[in-house]
Amino acid sequence: MAYQKLGLGSSANDGTGDDLRTGGDKINENFEDLFAKINGVANSAINNGTALTTDVVTLNTATQTLTNKTLTSPTVSGLTLSDASIVLEGATADASETTITVTDPTADRTITIPDATGTVSLLTATETLTNKTLTAPKIANAGFIADANGNEQIIFQTTASAVNEIQIRNAATGGAASSGTLTAPAIEASGETNVDLTLLPKGTGHVTIRSTTGTNNQGAIRLNCEVNTHGQTLMAQPHSASDSGFFMLPKDGGSARATPNVLLSGAKTVGAVQTITSSGAVSLNTLVTVLNSSSGVQSLTLAAGVAGQLKIITMGTAGNASTMTVANGNLAGMSTSIVWDAVGEGVTLLYNGAKWVVVGNFGVTIS
Repeated sequence: MAYQKLGLGSSANDGTGDDLRTGGDKINENFEDLFAKINGVANSAINNGTALTTDVVTLNTATQTLTNKTLTSPTVSGLTLSDASIVLEGATADASETTITVTDPTADRTITIPDATGTVSLLTATETLTNKTLTAPKIANAGFIADANGNEQIIFQTTASAVNEIQIRNAATGGAASSGTLTAPAIEASGETNVDLTLLPKGTGHVTIRSTTGTNNQGAIRLNCEVNTHGQTLMAQPHSASDSGFFMLPKDGGSARATPNVLLSGAKTVGAVQTITSSGAVSLNTLVTVLNSSSGVQSLTLAAGVAGQLKIITMGTAGNASTMTVANGNLAGMSTSIVWDAVGEGVTLLYNGAKWVVVGNFGVTIS
């Protein structure tokens, strides 16, 4: 009901104002409306003798404490809560509530809520995070990244004062690790200037290079040159060979890159064969040289080898004599030349670091 103002007339006792009954009705109805509003009931519930509620009237600008109030779609500006927690009842009024608690701050703190719709993430809850970027996250010693079943997939071990680490990079296109520009995914060592990269199996396990199946696609390791434009490949036998053999590198033989072991240096491949049909140099890069003198007399030379190197030279096709002059002046006390003139004749030589030594001879003439 709207407020009803008493009609007082234009001047005193001029007979133009409300009569006493009309004025009394307005006063009663105004108070009835006021009592109803304060007591939170309909005007019809206000009767003679109705008392005001014992609650305190809430005023717009007064500083007051509200109890048991329901705010429907309120607009709050600059809210300050003096208590340490907020209790949220939820959709059902029951004994279960959600309490938001604030740790007693030691300075002014600001928590910014993003301009987005979503769910708040909690420290200890099991949750799925989507579209999150972790910048320099710290993982506890022996902490791990788990698979979809919660089992360890990658475990992180801590080294005190570490300065070296690994980098994992992906690749866009190409997939080549043998080209000058790396276009394949890579696991790299980084940190100091020169850093090794270790692959460490457990117990008697092995580091295995698996095949992706397919003809001539057995497991292989490619060793690139220093500028990554060439490379040599160490490859396993194919499945048809049914070979599970064991290969052990030779012992000692030199000081790393400067003087590598003879069996692993250059192109001195065990079992490789050179065939000579004219005069020229006997190769140091093959184990075996086969002579074919059917086209004429051959004048051959053999340069100094490397310590421990073996060389086998045999006549495969005869017709004329083949004479080889040996470097370093002599053959360990013998003359400096060897002559072949019949099929099957052969010699086996060993380089002792200073000269060639004859360790086997069948039919050749050493003069």
